[in-house]
Amino acid sequence: MVDFHNQNVGSLYDAMSTSVRRIGIVQTNMENVNTVGFKAVHGDSVLFSDTLRDVFRDETQGGYMTTDQKLDVALSKEGAYFLVEGEDGPLRTRDGQFHVNADKKIVDVQEREVVILDQKPDKSVAEYVIKGAEIIIEKNGLIRADGDLVGRLAIDYDSKGPGDEAHVLQGKLEASNVDLQENIVKLLQVKRHIDTVQGMISMNLSVDKALVETYGRNV
Repeated sequence: MVDFHNQNVGSLYDAMSTSVRRIGIVQTNMENVNTVGFKAVHGDSVLFSDTLRDVFRDETQGGYMTTDQKLDVALSKEGAYFLVEGEDGPLRTRDGQFHVNADKKIVDVQEREVVILDQKPDKSVAEYVIKGAEIIIEKNGLIRADGDLVGRLAIDYDSKGPGDEAHVLQGKLEASNVDLQENIVKLLQVKRHIDTVQGMISMNLSVDKALVETYGRNV
């Protein structure tokens, strides 16, 4: 049991708790190394800050994977997002793994409907896909079925000026930007830090125990 009356032990216990949280962050990165569009989480140093207040998500561009699937799409720039329908309105996503579901809607891997603008009132893009039309998604997000314009992918931006539009890349997916080797190194470093803190806690508790046994509990 941790003796919080010992200030040193209490501080070491806080450091241990923070390191456990750090491991959780690194493990999340490693678990999502193959998740399409996943953005790694980093801190201000290998061991982050003392309180993890400076943790941030790395929004840099991941590499591209070619799938040649007509509803797989990626974006060519950072700060641009596809939109899907959430419970409280549109949500941003970089994961362009879209497909037609059982309800004849184009959705992402979480079954959230993709926001497609300018669809024909009597025929959705999904219906063209189901009927086997040749689907071409142009770099500006326009969707053509057998050559006819049938909709446009909604794209949202953090900020955009003239010439800052992202291109839509059909038949490609954006890979995770997690650097697996970097995160393995971080994991080992944090674990070594935990081992060191555990040793210091044990040493402090051993000293406390020896003092109590020698001089009594009023020490």
